[in-house]
Amino acid sequence: MLATRILLLALVAVFLAGPALLNTQDATPVIAFAPGIDPATVARDAKARAIWLAPASARSTRPPRRTRCRSVASSAELDTQTAATAPLTIVVPATLDGADAERPRVSHRVRWHIVPGAVAASKPAPSPLRLALRTDTAHATGARYIRAAAAALELPIDSDGPARAVPPPTTALIWLASGPLPAAVTRWIEHGGTALVANDTVIEAGLTVPAWRDETGRPLVETRSQGKGNVARLLQPLDPIAMPALVEPAFPRILADLLAPAPPPTRVEASAYRPLPGGLPPASQSRDLRPWFALAIAAAWLVERWLATRAKRAIAP
Repeated sequence: MLATRILLLALVAVFLAGPALLNTQDATPVIAFAPGIDPATVARDAKARAIWLAPASARSTRPPRRTRCRSVASSAELDTQTAATAPLTIVVPATLDGADAERPRVSHRVRWHIVPGAVAASKPAPSPLRLALRTDTAHATGARYIRAAAAALELPIDSDGPARAVPPPTTALIWLASGPLPAAVTRWIEHGGTALVANDTVIEAGLTVPAWRDETGRPLVETRSQGKGNVARLLQPLDPIAMPALVEPAFPRILADLLAPAPPPTRVEASAYRPLPGGLPPASQSRDLRPWFALAIAAAWLVERWLATRAKRAIAP
């Protein structure tokens, strides 16, 4: 009975220490298919676990448990989720969409399998930039520079006073009027609109970041998100004395980038996007053994109680 009690105490001590079984990762080979690849056309190990790399905007018809990463750019994420001993194969088309500026770094020796002739599905081209200008009489001079920039870029512009209704969300709004921003314009921004407002327009306070600086580093425009949209605010009047950049040749393009930032190029040749070594190793996975020790403690306690009861009966008169 003493040995049973010692065993019970030992089991409780180990349970409190949090026992775990280390290195329990699944070493089954993993093969990941990029968008645009038909798995039936690729020879692979029948025992390999298949994963589909679906674009973030796509609604996958595959079982959710098989989709682990959003895009080929998430190869590093897939690498950290795969056991260190599991062979990893990534099947990609000849060209890739959604690539980051830098090649991913991985810890596995990835087999980068390129399917000749396959091309990633191209994304629809963004709609051309359209402008809507709303200005009061106090900002009529500054509005001329906006119209000149739109003409230089051959952009359509809808000019009118502040009382005019807000444009569709696909049109960028330039609001040059003093005083608080009307509630209708605020709601328009929160529903996905993009607006550039004058320096003397009063808008809701929020965390902003500089979006345009002059040659001396002085911020000229600050921007922030608001709901589903974005609002940029001029920090200087639209006047060449306060803002010499207005008369520089680059101003039209800067204005267009502020209202519709050009997305970085994400289409690359797969052969030039092969993952590099040097990534973080997969995190070691462990299996919690405390439930099993809890069962062992309960069993040891029952045995100890049974032995104690039997001993009392044995010495009873």
